[in-house]
Amino acid sequence: MKFFKQAALTIVCLILGIVIAMQYRSVKINNSLAVYEQQRSSDLISDLLREKENNEQLSKRIEELQAELEELRSGTSNDADYIQSMKKSIQELQILAGKKTVKGKGVIVTIDSQGSAQVEDSNILAVLNELRAADVQALAVNDERIIATSEVRRAGSYMTVNGRKLLPPYIIKAIADPVKLENSLKIMHGIVDILKYYDLKVEVKQDENIIIPAVRDDGTVLRYDLLTPVE
Repeated sequence: MKFFKQAALTIVCLILGIVIAMQYRSVKINNSLAVYEQQRSSDLISDLLREKENNEQLSKRIEELQAELEELRSGTSNDADYIQSMKKSIQELQILAGKKTVKGKGVIVTIDSQGSAQVEDSNILAVLNELRAADVQALAVNDERIIATSEVRRAGSYMTVNGRKLLPPYIIKAIADPVKLENSLKIMHGIVDILKYYDLKVEVKQDENIIIPAVRDDGTVLRYDLLTPVE
């Protein structure tokens, strides 16, 4: 009987020890899990704060980049406008210098010999001067562009303009207000009457689409190798 009591007590103690051990292990595991969860929560909070800070920095950088982009766009636009303006100015200067083929309204004056009369260089120069006085913007004689340094002179049976030989009839093209040009030429006792008085054949007609070629740029007409700009 005593043996059974001791055996029962031993078994109870053993079971109790196992229960206590299991309870201790469970508590330890729960504590570890709690510490882990707490640490994990802390890490997650730190990660979230770090990500939040990164996002704020990225947002700030994005704003800075957008501002820089707007500045670049604005700068590019300004540069484009400036370049376009410069191109326009250069083109205008090239037109004024006679280096561009141009077109527009104007008049065509044809001068030719008639009978024994011959066309003199002074006759052509007189017409050119009259057209200049009428605010002509572009001139040509037999498609030879007239610029500031162009010469018109007689050489035997032909004329030379910009060093090129021209034969009659001499066709002068002028671009400007066609009515103003024609009135200037045909005014009473004007240049047309004078040329006809010298028995020359003269015809003046308006044209809506006159094309005047650019001056030859081969170094024979436009010469500035001896010129130095003054600062």
